[in-house]
Amino acid sequence: MTQSKQCPSCGSTNIYQESATVYRCSDCFDKLPSGAIYDTPPPKVYGTQKNSDPNQFTKYKYIILSVVIGWMILGSTFTALFQNITTTSTQVDESQNTIIDPNNNLSEIHPEGDFYYTNELPDSIGNSYFVGTFTNTSGSDLLMPKFTVTLFNEDGSSIGSSDGYGEKNLITNNESVIFEVLWSKIPKYHHYEISVTATTHEGDLNRPDLVLKSIELKKIKNKGTMLTGKIQNQGTTIANFTRIKCLIIGSDNLVSDYGTIVLEKEDFLPKETQKFSFEFYRTNEFPTLYYCETDGMNKETNTN
Repeated sequence: MTQSKQCPSCGSTNIYQESATVYRCSDCFDKLPSGAIYDTPPPKVYGTQKNSDPNQFTKYKYIILSVVIGWMILGSTFTALFQNITTTSTQVDESQNTIIDPNNNLSEIHPEGDFYYTNELPDSIGNSYFVGTFTNTSGSDLLMPKFTVTLFNEDGSSIGSSDGYGEKNLITNNESVIFEVLWSKIPKYHHYEISVTATTHEGDLNRPDLVLKSIELKKIKNKGTMLTGKIQNQGTTIANFTRIKCLIIGSDNLVSDYGTIVLEKEDFLPKETQKFSFEFYRTNEFPTLYYCETDGMNKETNTN
């Protein structure tokens, strides 16, 4: 049998004689050792590749090396930039001035006190307003008293809670304040509880000296009740945002109606007196008593 020359690397029979003792494959250019001639090609091994051209490898070697060096330089740049950003951010944070709250030595408390005339007043769209008064007997002046109404089922489990604030922002010891807490879309409940929290206040209350006087109740025929009175600024400063809030109390010692008005005149001058009036239509019962209070702010003055 005539033997055919085959390349041991690729199995090609396209073999040529390069010299007297050397044969070479025309397809892969591999040299056949000692001019060896093979009848069958070598077995193929999947997953391997033929050897690359050395010149081609050298070319790609420099490309790969350039890419690696480029990534090293780029990585160093990003690292330095990140460190710079981190350092700058830290320096900015450290250099920022901390704002100190002048009242940070004050504390939030559950002040002692008494609730009066407390009642739930529903409206026509499913909301309810829990209204009443709270008398501060904590021994401290209070800032921004917050009132929380919590509803309970019959078994004592909580349904939820809602918050509201006192009509006056600053309450002295033994002073009373009207509160109003809105419960939107109030669910059915068995009973409720009201709690109060506030921040203690030290120093000047810095509020205008306002006095209510000459208050009268009149029955409006086939309607409700009219409450009229006067308010006077007894202080030496101009008052702004002056408001008056009144409750009328029924025979059950609960709030039967309430209202708030704000003086139309923005600047309430020292020693000035103004009239005010309320009309209450929630009940036809003539009230047995009323409770009114007022509050406002001293007008800011330019010191320049």
